[in-house]
Amino acid sequence: MRFHLALCAAALLACLPALTGCQSSLTAGKLYIQQEQYDKARAQLELAVAEKPGNAEGFFHLGRVCGLQADYPAMADAFDRAQELEDKFDEQIAAERRRYGARIYNEGVAAASGEAPDLEAARGHFALAVRVLPAELMAWRNLAVVDYQLGDLDGAVSGFEHVVSQAPDDTSTYRMLGTLYLSRQSYGEAARCFEEVLKHGEHQGALVHLAMVHMDQDRPAEAGELLQRAVAANPDCFDCHFTLGNLHWAGEEFAVAREHFERAVALDDGNADARFNLAVTYLALEELDLALPLLERLSVELPENAAVWRELGRIYALRSRIQESEAAYERAEALGE
Repeated sequence: MRFHLALCAAALLACLPALTGCQSSLTAGKLYIQQEQYDKARAQLELAVAEKPGNAEGFFHLGRVCGLQADYPAMADAFDRAQELEDKFDEQIAAERRRYGARIYNEGVAAASGEAPDLEAARGHFALAVRVLPAELMAWRNLAVVDYQLGDLDGAVSGFEHVVSQAPDDTSTYRMLGTLYLSRQSYGEAARCFEEVLKHGEHQGALVHLAMVHMDQDRPAEAGELLQRAVAANPDCFDCHFTLGNLHWAGEEFAVAREHFERAVALDDGNADARFNLAVTYLALEELDLALPLLERLSVELPENAAVWRELGRIYALRSRIQESEAAYERAEALGE
């Protein structure tokens, strides 16, 4: 009896080191995970899924070990395949995805934050986060924002479109997407986005931006109606009055334009564009005494702005201040106008 027991023990010990032959690759892989021998576990599990490509459990445990090795793309691939085969492991896979996805997402937030953000690193983290946890729309949104900051407008559009396809009531993302389309002069798409926002109520920014779409498409009546709605919603809307001023200026309705530019300047005296537009409106109305101090102030604040010097030269000429006019025109020409 002792002889036979010794032989059985020797046979068992001979099987343990390799964990193959005596046990399946799947069993061996799971055991190696318990022993935290992840390289060996992965090798066994890769063998297991090659031997049985229709076995969801093999892909599930392969995903687990890839996550433990921080190989998140491979983890996502394995989990995807496991879920394609059956739903038995869905709850466990969802937990694994949340755990690693949150970690990667937070790394992206950290990279994008601070005084010196590393946007390339942030994009890498967010792109990986949406691969690991594709249902996490905040990761998609942040990826789109970083793409925009890096100048990848196609990537930004794609990311924002994905978000609104999954969350059609997300008006903040529609606003960002509409503004991006507007900057690319994709007016039809921009209008679609701002109209989606307005389905959920009057929104000042959406009204103004949709009005800008109509202005760029030479539809001043529609633009004016939208801007008046925006002013009704908020009489102290700087953008509304500034844009209405531009709209009436384009229609050569200078008296009405002056009213809106004056209101815009009253709301934000520090805005140089509003003060310049008001000054040239005064000029169009031949109100030189009102235009001159605005332009002289702008010439001090914006000494490299050729348009300011050109308009100053015009006023000085009309005032018979010839030397000052010539100097202003020379300055404008030297600056490129």
